[in-house]
Amino acid sequence: MINNFRKLVLLTLLVFISCEENDVANEKYTKAYVTLQGSDKIAIIDVDHGELINEVEVDFINTGDRPHYVVIDEIHRTWYVTLISSGYICKFDLDTDQLLDSVFVGNQPALMDIDRERQILYVSRFMPMPSMGMDGTNSQLIHQIDAQSMIILNTEDVGASSPHGIALSNDGSTLWVASNEASHFFKIPTSTFGPTNYQSQNFQLGYDVPANYEINDNIYNALEIVLNNDNSQLFVSCSGKGEVRVFDTLNGDSLKYYSTGMMPWHMAISKDDRYLYTTNRMSNNVVKTDLSSGDTKTFTIENLIMPHGIAITADDTKLLVSSSMGDAVYIVDAQSMMLLHSIFFADINMDMNGEMNMNNVHMPTGLAIVQE
Repeated sequence: MINNFRKLVLLTLLVFISCEENDVANEKYTKAYVTLQGSDKIAIIDVDHGELINEVEVDFINTGDRPHYVVIDEIHRTWYVTLISSGYICKFDLDTDQLLDSVFVGNQPALMDIDRERQILYVSRFMPMPSMGMDGTNSQLIHQIDAQSMIILNTEDVGASSPHGIALSNDGSTLWVASNEASHFFKIPTSTFGPTNYQSQNFQLGYDVPANYEINDNIYNALEIVLNNDNSQLFVSCSGKGEVRVFDTLNGDSLKYYSTGMMPWHMAISKDDRYLYTTNRMSNNVVKTDLSSGDTKTFTIENLIMPHGIAITADDTKLLVSSSMGDAVYIVDAQSMMLLHSIFFADINMDMNGEMNMNNVHMPTGLAIVQE
């Protein structure tokens, strides 16, 4: 009788341990991939705990590859990064973070968007940044890449210099592109992508710009474009104007604009399309804008210097913000705009005056979030 009781207790304990192990194995967690443009690395961050968990080396050329932007394909378990100096797009395994393949596109590839269903990647162009020693190439090209084979399928000549901002519709049928130098944006059906006779639709960012998009007026300096979640509106961060402009995707009509700060850079929109989050490069802050009322909340901190990338978690609770010249990523509560975690990449020390010094600047820029 006692032996049977012991067996029952042991069996119950084993079942309990097995259930706990399964719960741990099935527990979801959120991680982020961050491009460290200054050190040729990709940082991987545990978003839930605010910890750096790994760094992936990216090293194609000796003079610096400058990884700039990253996108994730959760369906096919891959992630992709642009290398603006060496001109490559690299493909990595999402489970092992091992390099799988690459393709050379040249001319400073910048931002990307991906059609996950069809496994097609779209790549934009970097814009001139003389302060960083990058004068740009005046390239007018957007690439369409087979994300499975990493072969360039087609190349679209937009006709305007530095087509930097890029956004793909949910159904993959329409690609939106904005020129950083000419104050125009373009609507391109992906079915016509490449050397066809189709003339893509182009729209002016304002009434005060030349109608000819071949003229580099540098008035609005569009940096990034994002679509809201039902794809009815297009948001354009106009770094030259200190505002985000909103357009109707049906006809390209201007709907409204929001003043965000000096040199708005990257953007994120909440899943309910209620809030817009903008990094402002020269204001050194992040602004949360209520798209209905226009009310704003601001996040700033001493070491938030030239904030660059921004991303929001799937449940709309946390923001990730990269501080490109502060060498840090901040995890921020998306509701209160209060700091949750800080991840520093540089070697930090204090000088004799109590000021913060940083060595070996890594320059975090683009970032993307995935829930595992």
